[in-house]
Amino acid sequence: MLTRKRVFALTWPMIFANALIPLVGVIDTAVIGLSGDASDIGGVALGGAVFAVFYWSIYFLRQSVTGFTAQAMGAGKLQESQLTVLRALLIAMIVGFAFIALKSQIVSLSFAVLQGSEAVESKGVAYVTARFWGAPAALGLFAVTGWFIGAGHMHIALVVQAFLAVINGALDIWFVLGLGWGPTGVAAGTAIAEWFAFVLGLALMLKTMRRAGMGFEHLASWEQLFDPTALKPLFAVNLDLFVRSIFMVIGFNWFINAGARQSDVVLAANQVLLQFIVVWAFALDAFAYTAEAETGRAVGRKSVEELRRAIRLTSEFAFICALGFSIITLLGGGWVIRHLLADKLVVEAALTYLPWCAGVPMLGVWAWQLDGVFTGATRSAVMRNSAITSLLIYLALDAVLAPMGGNHGVWAAFLSYYLARGITMSLGYPALERSVQQNP
Repeated sequence: MLTRKRVFALTWPMIFANALIPLVGVIDTAVIGLSGDASDIGGVALGGAVFAVFYWSIYFLRQSVTGFTAQAMGAGKLQESQLTVLRALLIAMIVGFAFIALKSQIVSLSFAVLQGSEAVESKGVAYVTARFWGAPAALGLFAVTGWFIGAGHMHIALVVQAFLAVINGALDIWFVLGLGWGPTGVAAGTAIAEWFAFVLGLALMLKTMRRAGMGFEHLASWEQLFDPTALKPLFAVNLDLFVRSIFMVIGFNWFINAGARQSDVVLAANQVLLQFIVVWAFALDAFAYTAEAETGRAVGRKSVEELRRAIRLTSEFAFICALGFSIITLLGGGWVIRHLLADKLVVEAALTYLPWCAGVPMLGVWAWQLDGVFTGATRSAVMRNSAITSLLIYLALDAVLAPMGGNHGVWAAFLSYYLARGITMSLGYPALERSVQQNP
């Protein structure tokens, strides 16, 4: 039976591992903030937004691998968990190298849509062009990390993410502060670090499978790998999650572009504050990841009682931590901002909007928890519909509030976006329980 002790044991490695995922972006922003001006920070922000459209739109690989792996483990189908991650790795490599082949066309189209100054856009183009070289490794890491989470090996995911963060930080300092490459150096450092981390993660995953007694003979069987019975639910879930990811990325890029429409300083300030949000979101996602694994096992065992217990125990910790993160941001965020940035105008703007940023953990935690629940249960249609509905609500509110309140209105609409996601997914929970009960 799941206990609070087990929840903590599973979650604490992922708290650190998840905090290290956005640390890549934080390191990029910090290094540029120390060496450059608002246009450099803005260039990394816009370039990162372009890359995020394609990077996070494939995040469904991590989610689907976790859900199907957890359910396979719960049902005792170890071989199917291996086939799941292998299928995801094939998708990651195909899509990742396609991104590299099409990067020039992607850059041209993307910066025809985004709105920034000429200086910001030129630096954004340099950033995203270099960053795409790491796309196959970045997407491959989704699949590998998804397997570790679904199989309950959270501590190994921590090792891989820590390795990525250390390599990325070292290369950023060398390329930007040492060689003066600016946004190009930031992107190149991240891309190289992703390849190193992917190779390490792949090696550790294979080693873990061997120790668990999972043979590899069947992996050479094309009939099993491309079994239509297994592929049909996989593609159905991945399609839903792909649509969901696209709408989520549109929402975040809308927020970034809303700052770019105002000024380079506001864009840079919002980008800095967004790093707080991303760090807290990934840290709180650790509880959602535990919810994914335990929810998946409960669904695999067809137990509503275990499902409810997994949600309750993981959410208790998540809400307590969310409150703590909001307080830390409000009380300590100003100190971090003053020491992170050299541009005084950006510092002043970031401090002005910091209270809005501090509200995100408390408003977003329920949405993140429910993401974990529905991911583990592979009920992706609920997540897809929630993403679409929430984005429409957000855009409507932004259209009203931004003209009235400027960047304060932009932030008010953005916080409403998190609230809308939590509410819309909550409406789909009763059907989840019914579906488990109807399949004894």
